[in-house]
Amino acid sequence: MDEIRNEPKRRILLWTAPRSLATVFTKCMSFAEGVQIIKEPFITANVFGPESNAAEDDEMHKIFKEGIHSTPESQAAKLTLAFDESIATFQWVKQMLESPFPGKSFVFVHDQAFGLRSNYSNMPRGYTHTFLIRNPYRVFPSWKRFLVKIMPSFIDKPFADMPKYEVPAKFGYGELYDLMVHVQEKSDQSPIVIDADDLQANPASVFRQYCHLLGVEFKQTMLQWEAGDKIVDTWIASKKVLQGNKMEEGGYFEDAFKSTEFHLPRELLSREQIDIDLLPVIDQCKPLYEKMYSMRIRP
Repeated sequence: MDEIRNEPKRRILLWTAPRSLATVFTKCMSFAEGVQIIKEPFITANVFGPESNAAEDDEMHKIFKEGIHSTPESQAAKLTLAFDESIATFQWVKQMLESPFPGKSFVFVHDQAFGLRSNYSNMPRGYTHTFLIRNPYRVFPSWKRFLVKIMPSFIDKPFADMPKYEVPAKFGYGELYDLMVHVQEKSDQSPIVIDADDLQANPASVFRQYCHLLGVEFKQTMLQWEAGDKIVDTWIASKKVLQGNKMEEGGYFEDAFKSTEFHLPRELLSREQIDIDLLPVIDQCKPLYEKMYSMRIRP
């Protein structure tokens, strides 16, 4: 694939750390005219693909296999745009993202920066790179609750000792910041950064500016949507990403799909309210968050 054909006109990548409201944001973008949504292809390659560094018999893989196998056939049949994770090498993901997508005005991809494993040669060509950040005081308590929900045996495991394919060495923030620096140094793009609290508190202002910078038509109606996951039928994602959310325990997009709009951010937890094993991780990531925060779109 030597050249990318001119369709669609725009290709956008939204990079995040985990638990940063990205699925709500992606659901919002799903209602833009002419969009093709692609959800977490690099995370799929990193965790479940042929080049995954996770053991097939570890707990997370078992949970996802059991959850997916218990998904009713009627639900699985709806996933017409789902791809099998067994084909998701990093090179395959890159080529898929560079595909022409005929009939689409633009492509919007959400992924987590640590899914790249810092191998920037895997980044697809032709994309504008954008970044959604969130205060680590919000991210890490949510992230730990999620991991313990789907893997109860991890309840007494220190967060920093979680499996590295699930909790990376730089805890998501280091990988995200490094990617942002790479984009600055290797392209003529200035990073487009949104803070999740700003987005929740001032969705019209922040989202309008984001769309304007990307050349995407903003409509006020994009800021409200129906509850539920029906829109997912139009997304391209791996079967594990889409069907995994159907699991009775641990549907990891559950809150996002219940949503109908952006809600005001809740009050931050104090350090006394946060599990002690999370505090060193938060302290390590807070300076990187603040650097990215200084570059954000202002409401």
